[in-house]
Amino acid sequence: MTPDTLAEANRGTTFKDNPPLITAVVATFNEQTHIKQCLDGLLRQRGFEGGLEIIVVDGGSQDATLEIIRNMPQARERIRVLNNPRRLQVYAWNIGWKAARGAYVGLISAHTEYDQDYFARCLEVLHRTGAANVGSVQEAIGDGALGRAIAWAMSSPFGIGNAEFRYVKEEKEVDSVFGGFFTKETLAAIGGYDERNPFDEDSDINYRLRKAGKKVVVSPAIRVRYHARSSLRKLAHQMYRYGYWRRRTQLEHPASTPVRIMAPPMLLLGLAVSAVLMVGGHLWATALALTYVGFLLVAA
Repeated sequence: MTPDTLAEANRGTTFKDNPPLITAVVATFNEQTHIKQCLDGLLRQRGFEGGLEIIVVDGGSQDATLEIIRNMPQARERIRVLNNPRRLQVYAWNIGWKAARGAYVGLISAHTEYDQDYFARCLEVLHRTGAANVGSVQEAIGDGALGRAIAWAMSSPFGIGNAEFRYVKEEKEVDSVFGGFFTKETLAAIGGYDERNPFDEDSDINYRLRKAGKKVVVSPAIRVRYHARSSLRKLAHQMYRYGYWRRRTQLEHPASTPVRIMAPPMLLLGLAVSAVLMVGGHLWATALALTYVGFLLVAA
């Protein structure tokens, strides 16, 4: 669909007599590299009736993030900046959606680029499917050779498991999505984000929605370009936090644990057992290690 046909589709649902106002909540902390691209995409949104407000919830950036925002021509009219004294993204989400004037709320990653029809497509999918939350397919892009390699790994089922929002080719119900697009009413009814879980908040809220009988839908019609981490140190830091706090989600909601979460610890356990058996002279124990190396070579 083009932006014009999306606007027509959106007029055909419930928006003609009561145009929606969408609130984009952007969580920032030291995002000077990507914030302008992100906000430029949001300021160009079209394809739906009703206004768009942008709320930047900043966690005390120490770089040029806020200066870049203030210098954007439409900053005063279109962008509100709120303070996030606890810095982390989960607090920004709750500050932002509670302050939102819109009937719909989109949660925006500052190191992500958004096409001009992003919200139009979110609206169309949300109303057509009856989902409580819809999200995009995340196209990972990298800066530099290492960044591109990391982005490639994050787009591969072998590298990332069945996190389908990273590569799925068809619209479907999933366990979680990137970011999220909800009605404000839905967020209020579910109680917003659980601030006890600062780095796996998306899995937690999507599990609670599904437990309440709601649908979470990813659509390849909604696409974003996500800037993956540019170094192994940054990637390790990101994944360590995800893994550590995912364990809390598992303890809080045991039924929420997807199979992919168990793959890394089971692989490490298997390799450790293989090493012990190899020391004992059991050469057949090299099978797991060799199989893993083979998969890596094929994937590369």
